[in-house]
Amino acid sequence: MKKFYTLAFVVATAFGVQAAAFVSPGDGSTWTMAKIAAIDTSGVTAAAGNAYTVAENVTISAGDIFQLEGGITVTLGKGVEIDIEGTALLAPEVRTTITGADAASAGKYIWVKGASETAPVQVKNLDFAYCALKLTPAMGAVVDGCTFRYHQASVSYGTSALQLGGIGGSTEEAYTVTNCTFEYNRRSAIGTASNVSVPLLIENNIFNYNDDQNLNYPHINVTASSSCVIRGNKVLGNREKTLGGGIIVADLLGVTSNAQSLIEDNEVRDCRYGIAVYSIQNAIVRNNTLVNNNTETNPNNGGSGINFYEPKGNGLTAKVYGNHIEGSLWGVTVIGCKNVNLGRTDVPEGDPEYCPGDNKFINNGNGTDADGNLVRYDVYNNSPNTVYAMNNYWYIANGETPAATVFDIADDDTLGEVIYTPWLGSTFSGISAVGTDNILTGVKYYNLQGVESATPFDGVNIVVNEYSNGAKTATKVIR
Repeated sequence: MKKFYTLAFVVATAFGVQAAAFVSPGDGSTWTMAKIAAIDTSGVTAAAGNAYTVAENVTISAGDIFQLEGGITVTLGKGVEIDIEGTALLAPEVRTTITGADAASAGKYIWVKGASETAPVQVKNLDFAYCALKLTPAMGAVVDGCTFRYHQASVSYGTSALQLGGIGGSTEEAYTVTNCTFEYNRRSAIGTASNVSVPLLIENNIFNYNDDQNLNYPHINVTASSSCVIRGNKVLGNREKTLGGGIIVADLLGVTSNAQSLIEDNEVRDCRYGIAVYSIQNAIVRNNTLVNNNTETNPNNGGSGINFYEPKGNGLTAKVYGNHIEGSLWGVTVIGCKNVNLGRTDVPEGDPEYCPGDNKFINNGNGTDADGNLVRYDVYNNSPNTVYAMNNYWYIANGETPAATVFDIADDDTLGEVIYTPWLGSTFSGISAVGTDNILTGVKYYNLQGVESATPFDGVNIVVNEYSNGAKTATKVIR
């Protein structure tokens, strides 16, 4: 015999109908989809093949437990949500699907509020389609091995397939997202609340063709985080959707003090921009591969491999090293900021200002000169500050210096200087570009602090060979 529980009735006056929403009693009971479907008036219907249709909103009250069964398919009706104010058990051993019917009849989300949680919520082995997952528990959450596809973003549905926000937690990395796949979502794949600081770890995920609506949303959209690590992710944009960005880390409302960001070992391709770091924070951006992030049709509106933006110059500091930046409209852009360091080796390694550089700049630029050649912009210093960019590789022609690809005080006397000497040369031209008929005219040695010598230093040396045709080669040797 089926049991009956109290229902909360919500009057939808805009449509002239009355919709029933199931609310659990809050007495410590455990609820599954099968148990809710056993209630005639719950709005949840069981079907063959371990399938359930949710026609009305479901609320699991504080004190109760929701346990999602493995191997089932849950289809949310148009605009329908499952709100879990109690304990959420969302890590079945067998893969489970949460979906809306299609784009026109998309479900809203599962929202884990976590009022009863005493540990991070575990979310594993779930496949989401045409709906979102919203997580706001104070104790944080672990999302691992899930997929998120076809989220239909809107004001009421949210702008991200995975929405992270809430009070956060006492742990250093209260929200972690690992080993997940995000594809074909209408706007961002992952987004955070802008008014609440969320500690984050986003690692080893795949992002393909998000911002399908083409409305200037990045795949990863972090708008407030006290401690943010974005590591080892692969991001691929859709070149036909010209406004979709790669990764943003920002604190636009200033809700976080002493924010720390680490963006490393990511690969971002074919987006409007690669990585954007906005607002006051201390950032490390290292060992990322950023290729052909140039889909922006107007270079004045974007297209950077890496963009640092804090126009008042009050507190954004960054160290940037080991990155491969290729085919962007702008390589690295610095707008305002306190101190963006792309390589500084004229101080000891233990010095707070030390940065090893080792960035590779290749064919970044936009527009053409009078001869039809690409106007190159590897580093654009749109600030009054000095930007150190020592010890980097620059894809430059024989006889050129990095000045040919840098925009700074030499181009506009209101701007700061970009200090690029010493540089590591071009790994693409190498010895083969010198030619056998040229004569070696000089050799200079630089240590990692940028000090020049006619004889080698003990330890690591940057050896610069100069030839009669103006060519230079640079190699790193240890003596």
